[in-house]
Amino acid sequence: MKRWLSVVTLLLMLSGCGTKLVYDNLDWFAIRFIEQFVELETQQQDLVSDAIDHATPWHRRSEIPIYISHLDELLVLDPKQVTPQSFRYQQEKLREHSLRLARHFMPSIVALVSQMNDEQVESLMDEIRIRHTQFKNKYQDSSEVELRQRYRQKIEESLTEWLGELTPEQALELELWSQQWLVTTPLWIEYQTQVRVELMKLFAKRADPLALQHSIEALLYQPEQFYGPELALRIDYNTELGRKYLVNIINNMTPEQTQRFRSELQDWRDIASGLVNEFG
Repeated sequence: MKRWLSVVTLLLMLSGCGTKLVYDNLDWFAIRFIEQFVELETQQQDLVSDAIDHATPWHRRSEIPIYISHLDELLVLDPKQVTPQSFRYQQEKLREHSLRLARHFMPSIVALVSQMNDEQVESLMDEIRIRHTQFKNKYQDSSEVELRQRYRQKIEESLTEWLGELTPEQALELELWSQQWLVTTPLWIEYQTQVRVELMKLFAKRADPLALQHSIEALLYQPEQFYGPELALRIDYNTELGRKYLVNIINNMTPEQTQRFRSELQDWRDIASGLVNEFG
């Protein structure tokens, strides 16, 4: 369910490839995504289409202006003045964008799940099990050194996309970060097993909308309650560690990196403004 919500979030947020085309076909994209996991019946497809159709004006009128305001805030930030506290504040604001969408779509999510029959539930669980097995097979034999290298590469790719090439000082910060990062991959494999258990409990409540909603909200809003103790500790540690080193890297951004970062933000802002103006 979280991945379904992710695609809705992605599609309803900012898109640079044909704004009107995307907005006119959001339901099609959402249905195609869901059907990677489970084939929907006509009535269920209609439910998804109606949910998207009703959400789009709300999102355009209420949410996109919030994104624009947040982008304006980020555009004037001085990288050298960013602190761990201000960075956390920005993280929370970003999280709120997704949570508002989740809350808006919750009635439709509950309705869709409640309409799923036993065959669809079995198909969905099989698909989730396959994907979890693929993740396990991909990483279970990797050494800690290999996992750290993958983690470092992933962070570096994200940073260079926004900042361009890292300076030697920033590269050193990234290396120190990756060396201190606590490996969590085996624990995530255990968590995936627990998620499947919780999903089966969730689907068993399909006839009780209120209980079903509580279960969905628990998985979406409070996934940490299903972490094992060691995973929870490591996530907390890695979160603080990442915040510390990201702030160090941001504090040491060059003028060229700052310009590139602001240019990326401005591109997103232009897209957002275009959505408002086109449909306003």
